[in-house]
Amino acid sequence: MKLSLGYTTFPTKTEAKKAVLYLLREGLIACANIIDGVESYFTWEDEIQQANEVVVIFKTKQKNEDKIIQRVREMHSYEIPCIVFMPLEYGNPDFLKWIDESC
Repeated sequence: MKLSLGYTTFPTKTEAKKAVLYLLREGLIACANIIDGVESYFTWEDEIQQANEVVVIFKTKQKNEDKIIQRVREMHSYEIPCIVFMPLEYGNPDFLKWIDESC
């Protein structure tokens, strides 16, 4: 089983929840964590910017990554949203099996 941990940010908790619920209903992710109140700093249009954001971490299969990127981009209000993945190679075998079976 090839699994991954996904990471993205949203400007509001409402937008984050909408995306998470869509991805769950579509069977593209097994679960997600929404972390509110994140203070982000970044360079945009040649200036240092600051924004309060909501982080979403989700667990999925690697084969779903392209479709997740597409769906999140369609729903996202940012021009260039952060949507990245990391291989999920080790952990509680029962939990990893549950991810594999859930999406």
